[in-house]
Amino acid sequence: MSDASLVQRDALASARPRDGANPAGDRGRRAIVVCDQWLGSNGYAGMKALRRAGWSVRVVPEWELIPLHWRGLGMRVVGRLLRHAAVREFNAALVRAARELEPELFLAFKGTFVDETALDALRGLGVRTYCFYPDVSFRTHGPYLPRALPRYDWVFTTKTFGLRDLREQLGVTRASVLLHAYDPDLHRPIELSPSDRTRYACDVSFIGTWSPKKEMLLRAIVERRPSIRLRVWGEQWDRVGPGSPLRAVIGGRGVHGEEYVRAIAGSAVNLAILSEQRPGASSGDQITSRTFHIPACGGFMLHERTAELLALFAEGESVACYRDVDELIAQLDRYLAVPEQRDAIAARGRAVVAAGHSWDHRIREILAQHEALSR
Repeated sequence: MSDASLVQRDALASARPRDGANPAGDRGRRAIVVCDQWLGSNGYAGMKALRRAGWSVRVVPEWELIPLHWRGLGMRVVGRLLRHAAVREFNAALVRAARELEPELFLAFKGTFVDETALDALRGLGVRTYCFYPDVSFRTHGPYLPRALPRYDWVFTTKTFGLRDLREQLGVTRASVLLHAYDPDLHRPIELSPSDRTRYACDVSFIGTWSPKKEMLLRAIVERRPSIRLRVWGEQWDRVGPGSPLRAVIGGRGVHGEEYVRAIAGSAVNLAILSEQRPGASSGDQITSRTFHIPACGGFMLHERTAELLALFAEGESVACYRDVDELIAQLDRYLAVPEQRDAIAARGRAVVAAGHSWDHRIREILAQHEALSR
């Protein structure tokens, strides 16, 4: 058995139903799930929550059948050459699992490589099919997803503008908004060890993938407030030019799982900078997964101000906000000077997300939709 399989087995064995999460009528119900299997991913968190809700779950992981993680240049070339055949193998495995397990529910988290023929076969077997899609654009992950989305029984998008994009671009009307969430097994306050403090402690941090807007905002902090200890973690930050003052604060890699939680805990101010509009999307992000992860970990969050954010949090009470570069700098000056105020806002932010924004809450919404469609 592979190390990843052992991790999955051990995590599944430890995922016990929470009090009140396993109604008697759900016992013995079966589902197939396509999801990432790394700690902190939407799919892994959602899959565990589905098990806590009393469902028997079989995961058909894309990465075990499709070469997605090969790093060397030669291996990546080979992976590309094998991609089409590997996708066929993956979708055949989905249908085979459905015939063996006879599930009532199929849930894909993103489902980049799920194709329409597999969905048609699953629905022909009487399986209800659902997709949770977390990203800004439906057209930035290859050719399979836009063709598959119209075949699902229901699509959950984390973006309000995603409903319009689904309808206007793909003709999908069987859809609703389901917000991001936090994983209660992972995203929680922790005490840092001395070595963790050396590794992660800073005044301000940003965790996320590079984009031009993010680079501009973070560079402004470095240039206008050089005394602030800033750290940047995430992918693609090698795109920052060699002469940029921002390079000195870039961690050079992403942080995931427990390391992600420690990076949040080590930062006095956690920035939530939203992604710009992507090709195929009618808007940029309004909230993101960090909107829930940061307060769940007990972190103080300084978030780009949006209407969707303020429908969830009260500005100045459970979240701090900024609009542009000037306000971002002013808010950093303000909140770095008053740790007691940061702590109070962080505590109220954690209470907000704990009350209704864990993956256990989201799975209940998915299952409610499933019950409605199954009547």
